[in-house]
Amino acid sequence: MSLSAEKFNQGMTVQEYIDQIKVNKQPFLDIYQAVQVPDSAKSLFDGLERPVNLAVFTADWCGDAVSTTPVILRLAESTPKISVQVFNRDEELELTNSFLPENRAGTVPVFVVLDSGMGEIARFVETANELVPSIDAMDEAIAQEVAAESEENRRAASRGKRMAFRVSHAQEWGEVILDAFGQTVTEGLGMASSERPAVGGTKWPPEP
Repeated sequence: MSLSAEKFNQGMTVQEYIDQIKVNKQPFLDIYQAVQVPDSAKSLFDGLERPVNLAVFTADWCGDAVSTTPVILRLAESTPKISVQVFNRDEELELTNSFLPENRAGTVPVFVVLDSGMGEIARFVETANELVPSIDAMDEAIAQEVAAESEENRRAASRGKRMAFRVSHAQEWGEVILDAFGQTVTEGLGMASSERPAVGGTKWPPEP
């Protein structure tokens, strides 16, 4: 399934997306407001020969989306070379899954970079693969912190602590995300159109 210009233009602006967030809105806003786009990331896109389109398929309930989506939206808003439209993944599951291998169906968020003719340049899935060790370490540390709680309290406490950790590491993690995203787009732009898209982001689960 391809993403047409007509469908792309049916997406939400950044502000429209923010206005309708129902879950994790404050952590999203905290990260969105905290992240300063590094000059290296901004200059990479400012220097593009032609503008690109960015389709963002995200979900407000997803922890990785709370970390990654506001960072990439901040990048998009920092440069005139990115035209961004945002989609609720849960309302566009078939379209979102069309950008994922079968073994990763349902993964969120997904960022799709396209040229002016809606030819796909790059896909960035979930978050930076370089962040996975940090995410695993966060989960392990929090699991130890809440180990003495009842199961119900443990789940609630874990969610809250993970969100707080993501917010407190917004800039550090954001820079890693933007570097990985930029590398993926640069790779895609350097490829022949017949070989695109470049694919970046997390690698789990592995291909069967």
